[in-house]
Order: sequence, then C-alpha cells, then structure tokens
Amino acid sequence: MLIRADNLAKHYPVTTGFFGNKVAATVRAVDGVSFTIERGETLALVGESGCGKSTTGRLLTRLVEPTAGTVRFDNIEMSELGREELRATRRRMQLVFQDAGSSFNPRMTVGALIAEPMHLAGAPAAACKARVQELLPLVGLSAEHAERYPHEFSGGQRQRIGIARALALRPDFVVCDEPVSALDVSVQAQVINLLTRLQREFGLTYLFISHDLRVVRHVADRVAVMYLGRIVEIADKATLYKSPQHPYTKALLSAVPAHRPGAVRTRTEVVGEVASARNVPSGCRYHPRCPYAMEICKTQDPELYDLGGSHRSACHLVNATH
Repeated sequence: MLIRADNLAKHYPVTTGFFGNKVAATVRAVDGVSFTIERGETLALVGESGCGKSTTGRLLTRLVEPTAGTVRFDNIEMSELGREELRATRRRMQLVFQDAGSSFNPRMTVGALIAEPMHLAGAPAAACKARVQELLPLVGLSAEHAERYPHEFSGGQRQRIGIARALALRPDFVVCDEPVSALDVSVQAQVINLLTRLQREFGLTYLFISHDLRVVRHVADRVAVMYLGRIVEIADKATLYKSPQHPYTKALLSAVPAHRPGAVRTRTEVVGEVASARNVPSGCRYHPRCPYAMEICKTQDPELYDLGGSHRSACHLVNATH
C-alpha cells in the first residue's frame, strides 16, 4: 500500500463582519473520506464539479492542510513531517493539472519549465539538462522542443510537457487532476495511452480525478464515486461498471454514451442540482435528488456498507437488500 487516507476532511469557514472574524457558515469541501491506493495501481475519483475531488488530491500531497483526518504515504504519517522532511517526501508526489499551460511561466522555455523542479531540489545544471533531453522523447516530443516556448504548442502537447515536468524528480505517486478534460477526444486517447505506458514503465501510482466515467473506464483499476465531500461507492472497475449499487453511480453511468451501437440500458435520472457544500442536507446527502429515497435517508447518514470483495456503497436501500 502506498497511500492511506483515514477520515480525511477539509472545511473552509465563511466569515463575515468588518474584520472578517465572525464565522457565518462552513464549506465542507471534503467531509470524512477514507481509502487506500496500492502501489502501482490507478484509483479513479469521479463525481460532478464541486464534489471535492481536486481538494482530496491536494490533501493527499499536503498542498492543503486537512481540517481532520490523516494521510499516510509509504507508511509515513504526513502530518508528522517537519519542513525539510516534507520537502523530501513531496519530491515523490507530483501533480498533472487540467490545463498545464496555465501553470507555466510563459517567459520560460519548455526545457526550463521541465527542469525547474530539479533546480529547486538542488540538482546540478548539467544533470537537469540531461534529464530534460531524456524526458521529452518519453512523452512523445522532440529533444529540440526544449528551446521553444509553451505558446508554440497545442493543448495536447502542453499536457505532455506538464507530464514531463511531473516526472522530472522520478516520483512514485502522481495526482492527475482532470488531465484530459480540456482536450479533443482523439487527443484524450493519446494522453491516456501515454499515462498508461509511463505507469507500466516506471511503476507509477495514480490518483486519476475525472468527472467522465467514459474516460475512467480506460485508465482505472478501481473507481471511487464522490458526492458532496463523501465517497458514496468504491469498487474495482469491472464490478462498478457491471453492477453499480448506489443510485448516484447508476445515474452517472446512465449518462455515458453506450460503447456498443444499439445497446439498450436502464436509465437512472438525476433530479435537481447538487446541493451546496455550505448547506449539506441532513441524513444521506444525496436523498433530495434520489428517486429511491426512504424516510431513513432523510435522517441517518449511511456508512459505506461492505458488499463483498472491495465493493462498498453508502446507501440504506443497498444495505437493506444485501
């Protein structure tokens, strides 16, 4: 096991008053999630925008400090690390962002952008240059591209540059935060294939954040479905796609176009809009939108019930029928 998150939470106070010293509300961005990621596997974290996926990724890398809960990385308790220990551990954890170009300094060449993490880690200039020349062909670019600037590349090429930058320090764990959502479908496939090949070659472990279950099907080993700060279902990919149990998972899957022409599927509609993380519904937080909601759903927050194997679902109806 490489990553273990236990009851991880991140709450943001909403303040009012002239000095901003009165807490008027609390945004529960992440509200008690627990999961593990095995070394070399890809765990996909899926859900609608605003459900807390990206915040979870930043909590794992300690770019955001948790309100509660713990993260263990390679059996190291992240909250117990001092500044220098954290810097050393973070070299083994990197991120690939949705829009790589927005994280680039436009005045820096591609070679300088990829080498920057190595410079900050104290690597000699010659070693940085050699690593850049090694990485560019690995991500499908030419070594000559090192002297060019980000604006000279397409969106897919900039994403490849972002991946090269993330690999510069030879990490063990990479958080891929919506890495293909801004790309054309054909380019999405190329980037997914690249990430898969790099994982195989270097033994990488991924947290793959996405709102698109169509994309997740091609990259994940296990899938965790997140809703309003909580994980509502988690299972291996084959089980989740074949036998989803939570109504929210069924609704997300029914919105994905059928991968076989003429295929007929039972549709589960999602009613209404996702609630605000400032005003989380009582009981099961999905019950205002759930077509199967019962009275117990309005008052009792369901736990992640064990359905056998690695499959768990936070639904009172599922628990009653198993």
